[in-house]
Amino acid sequence: MAGLARKFAGDKGGNATVDFAFLLPIMLMLFIGVVEVTNLLRLDRKVVASAQTTADLITQQRSVTSGDITDILRAAELVLEPFPTTSHAVGIAAVRFDDDTGAPILDWQESKNGGSVPNALTLAQNMGAPGEGVVIVRVTYSYSPVFFDFVISETSLEEISILRPRRSSIVEGPAP
Repeated sequence: MAGLARKFAGDKGGNATVDFAFLLPIMLMLFIGVVEVTNLLRLDRKVVASAQTTADLITQQRSVTSGDITDILRAAELVLEPFPTTSHAVGIAAVRFDDDTGAPILDWQESKNGGSVPNALTLAQNMGAPGEGVVIVRVTYSYSPVFFDFVISETSLEEISILRPRRSSIVEGPAP
């Protein structure tokens, strides 16, 4: 009986299989985690680029029409590729500073997918001189993980971009 126990304890066959069985779940968790974190970081950069692109395209104009806004919002969607665009929302607010007091006044606003700039006047405070204006763009994206909620739960990303018009003191908005 003692010889059988020594023989069993000295047997090295199957060690690699046992090691693999222990390490496989850890390696899969690491792989899934790297994929999710990489996707989240890539998407964060794309949300930033989308907000900056939208604000930049608007502030290059002296005035924008509803058609211009539609085209600019389509460009914002293209920046987000290859991620699905159904999870993003864009809010645009143009703020004008009163000619006399310099107080910010909401001039016009547009949105896509329910996007908004909830505190536009606060954000614009002290951003321009009387008679000038700024354009504020807020992009939000609700990221759903590729591998369910296994490593990262659903995350909301947000970026706000504030730019001054380039070719005029304000950007005239679309007709109401």
